[in-house]
Amino acid sequence: MVTLGALATVAIQVDRFSADPPAVDAPALPRGDTLQRPAPPAAGPRPGQPVMAGPGWRVVSVNSVSGVLMMIVETERLDDMTEIAREAVTPAAAQLLEALVYFHRPGASDAVGRVQWTPDGGYRPLRFGE
Repeated sequence: MVTLGALATVAIQVDRFSADPPAVDAPALPRGDTLQRPAPPAAGPRPGQPVMAGPGWRVVSVNSVSGVLMMIVETERLDDMTEIAREAVTPAAAQLLEALVYFHRPGASDAVGRVQWTPDGGYRPLRFGE
């Protein structure tokens, strides 16, 4: 037979687990220099930010998270992928762990190549099969 004391203990335990959890402050995020969404090319160069356009090329998409920058560039200058990546990434390199710059022909959806940049490895181009 269940005693009144046992029922009270169960009721206390159920109440303890059904109560709202205690409020806990979120950990503070580190502050300092962070990569911001670049301004449009018309805004001109911005120190510490990737370049968004140059002669014969333009960035159509850019994302950055945790020190990794990913850009999509439209250009017909596919033989100049490394030069374009260097021009685009170098201003922001001090804030990055890695950059991946994908190259598309204007209006095409498939990338034809990529240039990877890391502080230790520098710029490394890769052409995809066309």
